[in-house]
Amino acid sequence: MVPVSEAPESSRPPVAAQPPETKDESASGGGRAAIARALSVATRAVVSWTSRIFGELAEQGGQAVREFQARPEHSRWRAYALGSYGMIVVATLLFQFYDPNPLGAVVRVQPVDIPRSTVILVTNNSRKPWKDVKLTLNGVFVYTQDLLPSGRSLRPEVDKFMVVDAAGLPSFAPRTLEPRSMHIDCDRGSFDTELKP
Repeated sequence: MVPVSEAPESSRPPVAAQPPETKDESASGGGRAAIARALSVATRAVVSWTSRIFGELAEQGGQAVREFQARPEHSRWRAYALGSYGMIVVATLLFQFYDPNPLGAVVRVQPVDIPRSTVILVTNNSRKPWKDVKLTLNGVFVYTQDLLPSGRSLRPEVDKFMVVDAAGLPSFAPRTLEPRSMHIDCDRGSFDTELKP
C-alpha cells in the first residue's frame, strides 16, 4: 500500500475570504422588515374597515328593499308614480336648457340684384365676441375673419368664399352658387344651419 502524501500548503488553492457583515447592512435589512410589517398591518386595517362599511351599506340597502316590498301595494304604486313624475320633470328641464344654437348666431341669405350676387348675413347675437371665425358654405367653401364682436354682422358675398387646393392656390365660389348650408366655427363653439334663399 502506497502512502498518500498530502500536498504542501503552498500548493493548495486559496480560499476566498468572506467579508464580515457590516452593521449598516444588518440595520437596513431590519428596517426593511419593519416597513414590510407596518405595510402589512395597514393593509389589513384598511381591508377590514372597508369590508365593515360596505357590509353595513349592503345590509341597509337590503333592509330598505325588504321594507319597501312589505308596504301595501297602493303605497308602492304611489312611489312608482312619483318616481316616474320626477323623471319626466328632469327630462323636461334638460330639454328646456338645451340650446341648439350655443353661439347665438343668426344666418340669412340676401339676394342682390345689382350687381347680381348673393350675400350671406351672419350675425353674432350672443353677449361675447367670436374669435377665429370660420364660415364654411355648402361644406366646401370657406370664409375667415379674426374677430366678430357681439351684436355685429359679417356680410360676405358668395364669391368671397374659397377653397384652397393642395398647392395652396385659392379657388373662389361662383357668383351663381346656391347657398344650402352654413357651418360656423369659432373659439366659443360651432353651429350648423340649413340656408333658405
